[in-house]
Amino acid sequence: MKTRISILVSIFLFCAVFVSAQQPQGDITVEAEGYGSSGNDAILKAKREAVEKGIGTILISETEVKNFILQKDVILTKTIGAVKSYDLLKEQKQPDGLYYAKIRAVVSTASIMEDLIALKILLESMDKPRMMVLIHEEKGNSAETAILDYLREKEFELVDPAAVAALMQKEDALIMRATQGDPVAAAKLGAENGAEYVLVGQVNKGSMSSTLLQDTGMKSGQANITAKVVNASTARIVASKASQGAYAHISEEIAQAKATDKAARNLMNRKLFETIVSSFQDMINNGITYDVTVKNVKNFKMQKDIMKTFNELQVVSVNKRSFTGGELKLSVVFKGNADAFGDAVDGRSVSDKKLSINDMVGNRIGIVVE
Repeated sequence: MKTRISILVSIFLFCAVFVSAQQPQGDITVEAEGYGSSGNDAILKAKREAVEKGIGTILISETEVKNFILQKDVILTKTIGAVKSYDLLKEQKQPDGLYYAKIRAVVSTASIMEDLIALKILLESMDKPRMMVLIHEEKGNSAETAILDYLREKEFELVDPAAVAALMQKEDALIMRATQGDPVAAAKLGAENGAEYVLVGQVNKGSMSSTLLQDTGMKSGQANITAKVVNASTARIVASKASQGAYAHISEEIAQAKATDKAARNLMNRKLFETIVSSFQDMINNGITYDVTVKNVKNFKMQKDIMKTFNELQVVSVNKRSFTGGELKLSVVFKGNADAFGDAVDGRSVSDKKLSINDMVGNRIGIVVE
């Protein structure tokens, strides 16, 4: 409760600063605390609190600042910051076994999409999620190459393009469904290849006649790309965008290839990348959803004890999906990666039994009561 009040007061004071500034710019320095199952996890939690404290806030009126604590819903907020650097002020193990960390962090109030340092910190906070790129393009791979180059520039972790190319050559029905936009097929391929996210899409290429080019011998290449980004653990579509490109060249093939490259770069520059990063920011600020299955749950009382235990782990929320045949399925929102959640749960006592992690794939976690 003290931490929540501290964050609320900090955000209130932060908002007050922005009354006099129409648009936040530059960096701010904040102090933040975190508790975790290890020293690194505690620092990660402190970084996340620093991001929460440092979010840029756009105010509609001065009255909203005065009424922020009572009427926070009337404030329009937009997350545009991230931790650029930090100093560890204090780190110690608590009597209850948890680790405590306090940091002083520099938070960038510049747009995270334009701040590569901040983006790197964000990706590290997400445990550097791997992206798999699957683009169906007849007679070429210009779109895939342009998208991979773009993501590499932003220092994303990528599934080996050579391995992806080998998959594409198989012309498997699952691959075709994925590139056509089926999120379940995309998620399955991502999980099988160690990717947390899959960018799938299709390219349509062609040529168009133009009166301006009739006497020049030039060809007008045209390209359209439709793409989706899918969370491989949940099969949820994170982003869905389309883009077009055109290019003139004496060679029709080159014109189409250049148009495709242009369309792919337009796709990433115009909102798709921003939407991906916004999704990551939302997970950092509000928690990541894990699908948890607990086996050998003998009765209703044990089910209640398990849910109570999870709620004591500082999770954001725990919701029951089903309980049948001794199997309890939960949806757990947790501010931390799967390993941090596993460290917090594994070995916990419930109804004179112990919880044991026996399966962990992406956002799906399996637990056995032993």
